[in-house]
Amino acid sequence: MLWFGTLNYRGLFIPDEGRYAEIPREMLSSGDWVTPRLDGLKYFEKPPLQYWATAASFAAFGEHDWSARLWPALTGFLAALLLVFAGNRLGPPGAGWLAGTMLASSWGYLLSGQFLTLDMGVAAFLTLALCAFLLAQDRPQSEATRRNWMIVAWGAMALAVLSKGLIGIVLPGLVLALYVLVQRDWRLLGRMHWAPGLAVFGTIAVPWFVLVQLRNPEFFRFFFIHEHFERFATAEAHRAGPWWYFVPILLLGMMPWTAALPGALRRAWDGGRGKGEFDADRFVLIWAAAIFVFFSASHSKLPGYVIPVMPALALLLARDAARRARLPLAALSATALVLGVALALVSARLPSLAHAPELAALLGAYWHWPLAAGALLAAGAALAWGTRAARVPALAVLALAFAGLGSALTALDGLHRIEDNYSAQSFAERLVGKDRRLAPQERVYSLRQFDSSLSFYLGSQMTLVGYRGELGPGIAADPRRFIASLPEFSQRWSAEKEAYAVMSPELYRALTEQGLPMHLVLAEGRRVLVSRSGAPPGNLPKAGSLLLALARHVSHRPRD
Repeated sequence: MLWFGTLNYRGLFIPDEGRYAEIPREMLSSGDWVTPRLDGLKYFEKPPLQYWATAASFAAFGEHDWSARLWPALTGFLAALLLVFAGNRLGPPGAGWLAGTMLASSWGYLLSGQFLTLDMGVAAFLTLALCAFLLAQDRPQSEATRRNWMIVAWGAMALAVLSKGLIGIVLPGLVLALYVLVQRDWRLLGRMHWAPGLAVFGTIAVPWFVLVQLRNPEFFRFFFIHEHFERFATAEAHRAGPWWYFVPILLLGMMPWTAALPGALRRAWDGGRGKGEFDADRFVLIWAAAIFVFFSASHSKLPGYVIPVMPALALLLARDAARRARLPLAALSATALVLGVALALVSARLPSLAHAPELAALLGAYWHWPLAAGALLAAGAALAWGTRAARVPALAVLALAFAGLGSALTALDGLHRIEDNYSAQSFAERLVGKDRRLAPQERVYSLRQFDSSLSFYLGSQMTLVGYRGELGPGIAADPRRFIASLPEFSQRWSAEKEAYAVMSPELYRALTEQGLPMHLVLAEGRRVLVSRSGAPPGNLPKAGSLLLALARHVSHRPRD
């Protein structure tokens, strides 16, 4: 209930959530399930598995915030259950339940499951590959069972490739190579079941790449060279960060279990079996370390890249705790208590710390939520502290788990109070009404900006004016859908009988001063929408007349 219950509670974030909702919406609308498109333009940055899943969700449940976020939420939750299953099968007894509880309540993992990005999907399939591989090496099982689990691992890697690209096979391959070198377990390579595994991998992963290349000759160069090698090796994506970029992200992301990591990681390395014998703990440790170092070395870094590390760490923590029949509950409770109190105290002072009036208003509307999150975390930590020595220490574990879940969701869901600053949901609803769309014939221009969440909420593609951004390759393939300059737009706009344009307030004032015929329909914060003829969109509800009058009045008031 906590994991899925608030998926519809806030608007889609800009740019990632809007993008990964709009591409499936256009895929479902066009019926083209091979070539992904964003705003009608070819978009080859990522493979299509999540687009397919989200489009299917839209077809089944309608186009909503929660149905857009269903795939990352579902895959993240199933991966936690998978950790329960695999941990219990691998042992020690109880390790699986503890691993799943830790993973599902870790801040970073939980938040990734609440956001519409590709990170959770690929992390879930990499977790499936890891767990299936570990079960395939589990000696008590029959040879046929081990072979089947190994084939499942190959299939999971193929699905990871279809989720986010070559890392789905590169990362497991890197881990395998490092483990074999460290353990000198060369016999492991003979247990990979290469022939059936590669056949399954190719059957799942290859067909889409062949089809999309046949239809789009430019795909190979952009997807494999630009999106993988150039993005990893250069700062072309403008996402560079220091070598320690992921250290604080991982430490906070594993809360409230972070304090248990040092001892568990040390024991996982020191307690290894002899050379040539498979060691599950050491393999999982190398898995986590290799993925962490790989992305730390990249010149393109985003917080979500480290998510695949977290299931491995949760499994290590749980196996260590189950083997020793103890967790450092005092350290875990104290850390969570200090952090909760600090979060509450800082949140209470947030509005007074802002110097700009806009930021003060923003923090004034939001600060109650992180304050409540800090109080909730502190209360759960205090309960865990009080029950840490009880005969049933599971009470302390559950107290920390629910404190982690509740505090993260509380801080996240409070963002609905300030969603005008990161989402076009309220703007679109004030324009056309809730769960309604523009009519198909109503053309919309987007001047010097592109908000994919606005396209999603309006249910309409927009004609870009003077903005390329990430859509540059798609514009190069189809320049007819792009207007390069404002003078060209002015000519096109003057010839229109009815059309709409969205832009910044500053650009609106500049164009009206030039005498371009524009009638204000709606103004909100950093964007305004204007009409060519003065008529509001056909779906504007009756209450929109009041909003329209108010917007016109406010927008024409002199600045204070």
